[in-house]
Amino acid sequence: MSSTAPSKLKLLKSRRALVISAGGLQSGIQVLYLGIKDENWEIFSKSFLPYPQKVANLIERLNETQDPVKLSDLGWLDYKLTMLFLESAKSTLAQAPKSIGEPHYVVLNKPTLWKGDTGEHLQQSSWNLTIGDELYIAKSLGLAVITDFLRHNILAGGSGVLPTFPGSLIVAKKTNGINLFVNIGLVSRMTIIDKNSSTLILESDTGPGTVIIDKCAAQDANCAEGFDRDGKLTSQGFANAQCLEVLSNDQWLTKVSPKQASPEIFMHLLSHPCLKPLSSIDKLATITALTAKSIYDFYRREYREASPPEALWVSGGGVNNLALLDFLSASFGSIPVKSVEELNIPADMKIPLILGLTVDAFISGKKLPWESGAHPLVEPMARWVTP
Repeated sequence: MSSTAPSKLKLLKSRRALVISAGGLQSGIQVLYLGIKDENWEIFSKSFLPYPQKVANLIERLNETQDPVKLSDLGWLDYKLTMLFLESAKSTLAQAPKSIGEPHYVVLNKPTLWKGDTGEHLQQSSWNLTIGDELYIAKSLGLAVITDFLRHNILAGGSGVLPTFPGSLIVAKKTNGINLFVNIGLVSRMTIIDKNSSTLILESDTGPGTVIIDKCAAQDANCAEGFDRDGKLTSQGFANAQCLEVLSNDQWLTKVSPKQASPEIFMHLLSHPCLKPLSSIDKLATITALTAKSIYDFYRREYREASPPEALWVSGGGVNNLALLDFLSASFGSIPVKSVEELNIPADMKIPLILGLTVDAFISGKKLPWESGAHPLVEPMARWVTP
C-alpha cells in the first residue's frame, strides 16, 4: 500500500479513470469510465446500481436513527457493498469499446455511515465512518485505488467535504461568465464559478434537496412508489405560502455560508405544526417548494457580484422532479434554470465527473486549493491503495 500517487501516472499525457461513487439512498452506486487529457474529458461508459433493499435499510438506520445495529450487520454491509462496487465496475467496463483499453486507476468514493465530533465532550476532533474494502477492489481489478476523500479532508483541517475543485472549474469552462451550479441530491449544494477569471466564488450547502420530499411522499398512501416521480403529485397540490415562509426561517437555513448539512438535520421540518392542517398533496407541494426557496434565499443572501449570473445549472436526482424545477424557475425569474445535460454532462453523474476531473488534476501536479489548517504530514487529496 502507498499513500502517494503511483509516479508512473503523472508521466502519462492522458489517463483513463474509473470513478465509483456511492452516495445516499436514492443515489445508489454511480460509475463513470472517463478518458481525461488536460482539461478535456470523454465519458466512455456509465452505470447506475440502486442499493438492494436490505442495504438501503441498513444505511438508513445508520444515518437517520439511533436504533442499534449488530456488528454482524455491519460486517455484512461492508462485504455486500464491496461486492456491489466490484460488480458495478466490471459492468461499466464491459460497456466500453474494447479499443479504449483498461483504466489506469480507480477513484472510489465510499458511502459515509456517520460523520461528526469525537473525543471528550464531543469537541476535540471530527471523524467519519465509511464502508467498503478498497484493498479488495484494488487487488480484484489490479489497479491503484484512491479513496478516503472526506477523512483526508478532516485530517488536513477541513470539515469533511469531497474535493471538487478544479473539477468544477473545468466543467464551468463550457459556460460563459458567472454561473450557479446546484446539485440537488438528498441535500442541495451550490457552487458559484466565474469562468472568465477562473475563480471559485462560493461553494456551500444551501438546505434540503430531495430528502424530505421523498420522505413526505413516502408518507402519502397515494404514492405507491414511495417517491414523487417527475413531481406529478406535487403538481396537483398548492404550496402554502404562510407555512413556506415559516419553514424557510429555520435556524440552519438562515445560517451564513459556507455551511455543510447532513440529510437527517432537516427531518424535523416534516413535523412542523404549520403542515398539519394541510392535505397530503398540499403538504408535499409545500415541502417541494421549500427546497427551491431555500436555494433561492441562499443565492439572494450570498450572491454579491455586480452583474447577475448567466444561468442556474441543476444536477442530481432533483432534475427529474419537474415540479421542483418549476418552483426554481419561478423563484429565479429572469435567470434561466437549465439541466447540466445541456453541457453534455449526465445530470445524475455530475458529482462523480467533477471528482474524477479533480483527482486527475491532482495527479498531473496541479496545485489544489485547500482549507485552512492543512497538516503538512497529510496529503490533502486522499489515500492511495495499490494491489
